[in-house]
Amino acid sequence: MVGGAQTAMQERAQRPERTSTRTCVGCATADGAEGMVRLVVAGDEVVFDLAGSAFGRGAHVHTRPDCIARAPRGLSRSFRREIRVSAPELGAALVAAADRRICGLLLAARRLRALAVGAAAAKDAIGRGAPLVVVASDAGSVASTLEVTRMIEAGSAIAWSTKGELGALLGEQSVAICAVVHPGIAEELVKTRAAADAGATTAKDGAGWNRSPEAR
Repeated sequence: MVGGAQTAMQERAQRPERTSTRTCVGCATADGAEGMVRLVVAGDEVVFDLAGSAFGRGAHVHTRPDCIARAPRGLSRSFRREIRVSAPELGAALVAAADRRICGLLLAARRLRALAVGAAAAKDAIGRGAPLVVVASDAGSVASTLEVTRMIEAGSAIAWSTKGELGALLGEQSVAICAVVHPGIAEELVKTRAAADAGATTAKDGAGWNRSPEAR
């Protein structure tokens, strides 16, 4: 019995992990859910469920500006009701949701003692292999140090918020940089930052998607 149980466990471990497939409401292409973000309807409002924890029927969209811009047309079909939202509004909603998600992830890293706050602590964490640094948009000379420059070149850095806002979030007067040492949280931060960038592009340029095909 023990030998049979061990064999079964080994067989399960060798099986490839199943990836959930969803259809993007923007491009109508089936893809892995990990490459998309989820949307739900709360009352009459479409909201992004970036943590994937909201109950009820949901829709998915790639975090690409063209897919987000096309999403309003597919949301009504997906939710089987009239959904009134423009591409710029959807893009702005994604930016706001991403900001909230980034705040939550940074606070989670702080609670887990997986966040090195400040230039000195971040530099030490980078030296010990931290997978990500978060740099304030007004970080100044800190952003041009050798350690941070190398992280940026390696794609292991994201820019977010300001020194004052980052400091207020983390209970400090001002924070120009922090290093995330938790791999899972670091991965989520990168993904969420990319979603915010796509949302910002759609909010800025998405008005054209609301015109008729003849007007384009």
